[in-house]
Amino acid sequence: MSPTAASVTEGRQAEFRKRLAAARLRLVRAVAATDAERQALDPPDEHDRARDAAAGTLVALLERLEGRERHELDEIDAAQARLEAGLFGVCEACHHPIPLARLRAMPATRHCAICQARIEAGR
Repeated sequence: MSPTAASVTEGRQAEFRKRLAAARLRLVRAVAATDAERQALDPPDEHDRARDAAAGTLVALLERLEGRERHELDEIDAAQARLEAGLFGVCEACHHPIPLARLRAMPATRHCAICQARIEAGR
């Protein structure tokens, strides 16, 4: 049984893929400066030109991310990588499963609440 089996079952993996994708989209939408940029992020119809324009807009918006937003995007990317590697849902400090409620509230989290508190306290 993999480390994630206790906290993130195969059925839940799809849930967290969606949650992480939604978190990424919310972040990018928050950075979008114009209505045209926001509209380009909406799922395009089946026209290749619309799809290409949306992809180009997304790349441009991601390049404008900096500071806190860039860190948040990096954490989302890291969580997606952990999910694909079978390491998602396991605390990086104590290696215990992260409670499902915490993962749902903060899907990109790397630590359980106890270890996160220790890290923030500098211990």
